[in-house]
Amino acid sequence: MFHGNLMPVVLGWMVVTVVIRQSAPRMTFKAGDCNYNRSVFSNFTIQIIKAKVMMDMILVTTLRQGLKAHLSFEFRLSKGKPYQSVYQHDMNYCALIKGAQESIYRRWFTSMLKVGNFATSCPIGRGYYYLHGWTLDSSYVPSFLYLGDYRIGGSFFYGRFKKDSPLLECSVEAVLT
Repeated sequence: MFHGNLMPVVLGWMVVTVVIRQSAPRMTFKAGDCNYNRSVFSNFTIQIIKAKVMMDMILVTTLRQGLKAHLSFEFRLSKGKPYQSVYQHDMNYCALIKGAQESIYRRWFTSMLKVGNFATSCPIGRGYYYLHGWTLDSSYVPSFLYLGDYRIGGSFFYGRFKKDSPLLECSVEAVLT
């Protein structure tokens, strides 16, 4: 008798789980570009191949404590419209990679480690670093983002954003569907 009453509940849960997974927004990367300080990097390339991020860099100086990152999301409804700023955030990059606090950014970083070899503590030593085949898992897409076109920017710097020269600036074009 217990088994008979439990079956509809289990089946209902399975259907709801499938529907939720199918309706989760998907971030598809389209293009990327970076500018870098040549006294910090001898090479920094980013490509989007089959909607996956491919990145290679050669760091020629050690990055010390105090490294900061600025992340921005810009949105537009259609290709003819200009981008509008949706969200911006500055963070202590060394604290992020150390895992001092759990956040959406830490989850993104952890997912990147599955297909990359980024440093997990500061100082970040000289050497070759890569990210080969990363995509943003739909469970990590922030709920406040609307469906549409995005330009996602990231900058690394010491001091204050826009006041001091960046070490690296990247932007990635993406579509959230």
